[in-house]
Amino acid sequence: MGGIGSYVVQCAASLVLAGHEAHIFTLAIPADARIVLPAGVVVHEVADLAQRVEIGVVPPAVATALLAGGEGAHRLSIGWLLCAAVREVHAQMPFDVVEAPEVEAMGLPLAMDDGFRAAVVTHLHCCTAIAQRAHCVAMDDQQRLKASLEFCAIALADAVCAPTRAVVRATECETSLVSRPTIIPHPYLLESTARAVPMADPARCDGTALFIGRLEHLKGVDLIAEALNTSLRDHPSARFCFVGPDTPTGPGGRSMQGHLRELLRDDVADRVEFTGELSRDEVTRLLAEAAFVAMPSRMENFSMAACEAMASGRAMIVGAGTGLEEVVGDAGLIAQRDNAADLARCMTRMWANRDLRRAFGLRALDRVRNHLDPMAIGEVRANFYRDAMRRRAARRPTEHRVMSLTPGSLAACLPALVNMIGTLSGFAVAMTPGRRLLEIFDAIADGTSAEVWLYGAGKHTSRLLAERHLWESVGHRVAGILDDHPRFADSGRFAGVPVISTASAHALAVSGRFKHTVVLSTDTYEDQFWEKTAPLRACG
Repeated sequence: MGGIGSYVVQCAASLVLAGHEAHIFTLAIPADARIVLPAGVVVHEVADLAQRVEIGVVPPAVATALLAGGEGAHRLSIGWLLCAAVREVHAQMPFDVVEAPEVEAMGLPLAMDDGFRAAVVTHLHCCTAIAQRAHCVAMDDQQRLKASLEFCAIALADAVCAPTRAVVRATECETSLVSRPTIIPHPYLLESTARAVPMADPARCDGTALFIGRLEHLKGVDLIAEALNTSLRDHPSARFCFVGPDTPTGPGGRSMQGHLRELLRDDVADRVEFTGELSRDEVTRLLAEAAFVAMPSRMENFSMAACEAMASGRAMIVGAGTGLEEVVGDAGLIAQRDNAADLARCMTRMWANRDLRRAFGLRALDRVRNHLDPMAIGEVRANFYRDAMRRRAARRPTEHRVMSLTPGSLAACLPALVNMIGTLSGFAVAMTPGRRLLEIFDAIADGTSAEVWLYGAGKHTSRLLAERHLWESVGHRVAGILDDHPRFADSGRFAGVPVISTASAHALAVSGRFKHTVVLSTDTYEDQFWEKTAPLRACG
């Protein structure tokens, strides 16, 4: 489930292999995202805010108040849910260390708790401020709040670690670091994942190169498209394949995949494929047949997708100055960052030289086996944790540590606190996602009750459903959710609401049994929604 989830699985497994006990605390995991973990890794699943409202644990008014605090406060509420579960288990079987990512500040409630005796470690992945800068997007008030909470999670931790020097440098550009982070590479388990494949002879490869990851500006996919206009023209039998989901990070917030298609010249476009998100087995198959893998990210901390490609014996092309350069080392070519012409030069060189690809592929496999060895890295991390435990024993009280935070970090939290208190006091002082949806329901209903379907069963819809009492109290109802993800292929429910595919909805519409209005949930990719729901719109 993304880079942080992949890291957590690998890290927990490596600690167990090194003789330690590891627990993972997470929100409920979809069935299709589950993998077999090594014995000794214990997973604790925690209900999210919408689920807690559904079962009556959290009063609806409290959920609305939390969401009145904005994006940052909502993310911090998720941190509280996870940290409360940690405390409950800790009371029965004390932990030595709790590690959390700085992203979304999920460990902040424990870092600020002087009564919590275990050390709290913050792991640098790629904070909101870094991601927004890499996407060339200015932060709004909600993102500034979220970023400020993340900076607090870094500053108040007993110790900080990072997988590469590159992510430390990028973080230092956004906030001051109280202590120097310890660099610990991410481990990669070849055997436990059973996904490493024998390295195919590049001479027998079909000349198809890959990109694996989200199609977004941060990953440099637009640089690849520009480079392909040159490199594919020079190699008429070569092909390129983008593997990964689309994102709205193209110009003006449009589909990045659509933007890439616009960048490609007509004489090369038919040799470029977009597969969308694929299963692990499908990605493994493509890697076994690939000539090389290109990942010219503008910013990268430590890519597990790159580790997977290297474990498959694939030569790499990565961007200079990013964490990928530290991961790949001498197992690939380093292209100048943000330079499509130099990327084209590297791609042309790879396609032209099979011996070079084979040499890089052998080095890549060796690097994964020796530099990312899980048992060795597991013990390095355990030593880092021991140091964090010593620091925890000498930790100053929270009020003294908070005084060291920057005024900007504290000021960003004040508007959210004011809005939350106002909402709890009975005043609609902030427009929450649920209130915006209520206005849509009222407009659709025109004085009667509205019955609608939302589009997309994800975290944004979950956030909406946490406020379902707002529209249910006046007679409106969410009848279901449209989602085409494979996890809902047969049947499914999400936060107590039925989920069907757009194809199923269309079949019902044709038969006259589907008479509901469909509305977008928060932050859904509008262009994808518009395309996929065209049959429904044609049915009225």
